[in-house]
Amino acid sequence: MEYYQLNQANLIHYLQSLPEVQQKFSSFDHVEVREITDGNMNYAFIVTNKLDANQSVFVKQAPPYIKVLGEEWPLTRQRMVAEMNALHYQSSVCPEMVPKVYYQSEVLSVLIMQNLSNHAILRTELIQERCLPRLAEDLSTFLAETLFYSSDFALPSADKKAMVSKSSNQDMCKITEDFVFTYPFEHHEMNDYNPALSQSVIDSIQKNPNVRAHIAQMKYTFMNKPEALLHGDLHTSSVMVNVQQTFVIDPEFSFAGPMGFDIGALIANLYLNYFSHAHKSSAGSVDYSQWLLQTIDDLWYKFEGKFLSLWLEHEQSDQSAFMGKDLTGDSHQAFRHAFLKQLLSDTLGFAACEMIRRILGVAKVADFMQFEDQKLRATLETQALKMATTMLLNRQSYKNFDFISMSRF
Repeated sequence: MEYYQLNQANLIHYLQSLPEVQQKFSSFDHVEVREITDGNMNYAFIVTNKLDANQSVFVKQAPPYIKVLGEEWPLTRQRMVAEMNALHYQSSVCPEMVPKVYYQSEVLSVLIMQNLSNHAILRTELIQERCLPRLAEDLSTFLAETLFYSSDFALPSADKKAMVSKSSNQDMCKITEDFVFTYPFEHHEMNDYNPALSQSVIDSIQKNPNVRAHIAQMKYTFMNKPEALLHGDLHTSSVMVNVQQTFVIDPEFSFAGPMGFDIGALIANLYLNYFSHAHKSSAGSVDYSQWLLQTIDDLWYKFEGKFLSLWLEHEQSDQSAFMGKDLTGDSHQAFRHAFLKQLLSDTLGFAACEMIRRILGVAKVADFMQFEDQKLRATLETQALKMATTMLLNRQSYKNFDFISMSRF
């Protein structure tokens, strides 16, 4: 079989040819296909039996180009292989938070998965000020389990190196290197600035040698620190939620990289959402802003605790330790403390890069873009940029998230 593009006209026939999908439907006589049009990279469809909404699948296909830009922007379909590998790994260590995969085809770059029809995109829920009591608990579990079990603390050395080699995702990593760590800081033609955002604020980042040197440090870390198998694009639109469950989706940017990149990207988008509410004076918005800050704190502290527990449990069950025998009884604890201190620093640095690129770069967030008043948006953007810059420059001195007093920004 050769690659061809699936569409609303040929998709049902394709699904009927797959035994793995046939069993999801009692009949294809009343099946409807709905294309999802808001994705940037890939084509996506929801296929549902109109007589039984529970009979439904989600279909995703990667074309050999960036969907929203067209064929003049070619991009290898290898990204779908990376997503398949990531989903397989994530479901092996954290199955309760990964959609079920019913069928996959590398030839057609297709994934057919569980349709999360009872869930909503996290970013949308946050914009609408919906509290999600399980959010920090669930996301900290996903981060701790996916990052720990693909690290050198859980894998034999040969297995870890094989994982790093297998998870190479060069084209998608290059997109991140350019659009997260490079273009937003050099006044690139693809950047998109709010006209109301002052040039002096933009210059305070793009023309500040100290800021740019720290950004370069984070870019270098991103490119040269294969600590674990990452999701690679873990923002609030890569999470589906309801009050009972949380799912993480779309790991097409997955690669072996620094743990702090996944944690930092997620936290950055939560902070951006915070700024979209914090300027409001209503009691509900004030309470929601405080819930967001508490969620960010809880996310880190719960992740830290779970990661440490997995580390200790693995060493006890495996009867071996990453650093070898502890002759004093204190060496392991000292190393774990040093490792997590550096991980916090990396997390803050990557969070800062993500916040800045979402404002100065081309990929905006709906949290800010919902405001038609450009002056208001510029005020929020300025506050977020000031916080991100402070976080970036001082990341190595912080011991936790208690340093953040939003009134300063």
